[in-house]
Amino acid sequence: MTLRKPTKYRLTLYWILQLGGWGLYTVFLIAMMGLFGGEEAINTSTIILQLIVFVGLVVFSHLFRLYIKKHKWLELSIGQLIPRALVGLLITSLIVQTFIHLIIYHLVPLSGLTPFSWAGFVAYVFNVFVVLILWAAIYFIFKFVEKSRKNELEKLELKAALQEAELMILKNQVNPHFLFNALNNIRSLILIEPEKARKMVTHISDLLRYSIQFNASEKVALRDEIEIVKDYLQLESIQFNDRLHYSFDISPETEKIEIPPMAIQLLVENAIKHGLSIQKSGGEIQIKTSITDRALLIEVINTGQLTPQKKREGIGLNNLLERMKILFGTFAEFKLENSSENTVKATLKIPQL
Repeated sequence: MTLRKPTKYRLTLYWILQLGGWGLYTVFLIAMMGLFGGEEAINTSTIILQLIVFVGLVVFSHLFRLYIKKHKWLELSIGQLIPRALVGLLITSLIVQTFIHLIIYHLVPLSGLTPFSWAGFVAYVFNVFVVLILWAAIYFIFKFVEKSRKNELEKLELKAALQEAELMILKNQVNPHFLFNALNNIRSLILIEPEKARKMVTHISDLLRYSIQFNASEKVALRDEIEIVKDYLQLESIQFNDRLHYSFDISPETEKIEIPPMAIQLLVENAIKHGLSIQKSGGEIQIKTSITDRALLIEVINTGQLTPQKKREGIGLNNLLERMKILFGTFAEFKLENSSENTVKATLKIPQL
């Protein structure tokens, strides 16, 4: 979704600033005439003269702006822009004063004017040149700031799009990874223990239904995730031949909190693969959830020990950590540590903003 302002709004804003700015300048000129020339200096002729100046500045500064846009001067470097702008402003000043002098001396002669002189004409050109430099400075600064904000917005939009694409890729990596492990388990049982294999097929169908239902979601309710973890643990307990024991301590206040899909399941899978599977007598897994310091705390404790030689973080867990980084930035925390002499604890802390 873009946040850029509509063209109609931008054009309206431009004309408000254009007319308002030159209008204030015209009022300033009239005020200066009254201040230094007295009240008699302000008459019908001087008012008409300033209106002609106003029209000339509005029209020709606008035409100069169109020329800038047509020739894409805003894309030039500062070193390329400044000399072009100064020459363009000088030419515009000559045109403005020629326009004003033709009207006031030939088309609509005004009373009380001093006779035409080239020295006066050059002085008026220089005066307009200085004023147009100020106008151009304001215009270019405004456009450069706008361009900078636009570039920053485009970078943010691109970053968001890349993160969304990365998130989808990671989610699509997690599910095949888990499915591959589950199918391997079924294959190992299908000939020697077909009844257990049929039960595993039932559980895996529930897992796949969950995966399909929530694959398009960034987050799911924790209670739904717990149900799928129970299916997963039943699958694994069949393979472990009653050597796997598990328990849940789920705080009721956490059940409706939304978390990334497959988050707890991947922690449990990692605990079994790198912890319990290498224990001859199997072991136990505890899954706990609670609220602490305005954050959801998920703890998965399993039998085993971490050693410097062991690497617990497989593809699925790494993908989970990447998803957490995308969804919550640096606010999410993950910790894997020995919690006692014979247990390992994985802690996932998700902020509740």
